[in-house]
Amino acid sequence: MVALNRLTRKKLGELLIEQGLLNDQQVQDTLRLQHQTGKLFGECLIENKLITEDKMLGVLVSQFGIPYVRPSNYKIPKELLEIFDPTMMRRYQFVPLDSMGSVLVVAIAGMLSEDILKEIETQTGCSLQVFLTRMSEINAVLAENGL
Repeated sequence: MVALNRLTRKKLGELLIEQGLLNDQQVQDTLRLQHQTGKLFGECLIENKLITEDKMLGVLVSQFGIPYVRPSNYKIPKELLEIFDPTMMRRYQFVPLDSMGSVLVVAIAGMLSEDILKEIETQTGCSLQVFLTRMSEINAVLAENGL
């Protein structure tokens, strides 16, 4: 199981407040919206123009210490994309990029949930190598591949 070691124990909303990117009310409103819609926290923030994708990505990189990757730089094998339901990839904001033996390389945007990563590992039988990316890049890859 991939272990996500946070460089800080603080929640994403706390980090955004601490860095002066959001205030407490914006975080609380977004948490309510997230609960109502079932969308990811970061997705709600970006859709409501409370934060840019680049700023969100920067906070996630600093929170988890996971490198950024641009999926459009990869020639993703069609069979990798066919492993997952496109709805699942959109919902959890991830795409597989490459496979090396029993390791699956994935790019993920938004909240990095260990439950989601465990589900991906269970579905594929592979351990994961995780990179961060922007939601727009995930959506672009899915659109380019007709998913």
